[in-house]
Amino acid sequence: MTAQDQLDLTTLNNLVELDDGGFGLVKEMLSIFREDTPHRIQDILSAVGLKDADALARAAHALKGGAGTLGARDFRILAADLEALGRSGSTEAGSDLRQRLEAAYQGALAALEEFVREGESQK
Repeated sequence: MTAQDQLDLTTLNNLVELDDGGFGLVKEMLSIFREDTPHRIQDILSAVGLKDADALARAAHALKGGAGTLGARDFRILAADLEALGRSGSTEAGSDLRQRLEAAYQGALAALEEFVREGESQK
């Protein structure tokens, strides 16, 4: 499986089209994603630690939106699962939650960076 298998290429290609075929918009959004996501992950971990299902749902929803906007499909799915967990009133996300979030985040970053590199090299 390639890094881009983690991505919703339709979403990303739509962003490129919005930028008249350029990658500036995707790169700007990637920069924001890179800056915001660690805080969102920490919010999720804090909510789980406090056993606050409502806070978990809110934090996961925010993460889901950011990941979805950039086409980080696998990361968005994890966030959606966590949001649903919180909405169900639970915070039982497993002892490996931090590792799963970090792995999904790093995988999304690598895939998005690869998408930009490959796209720019074809221009």
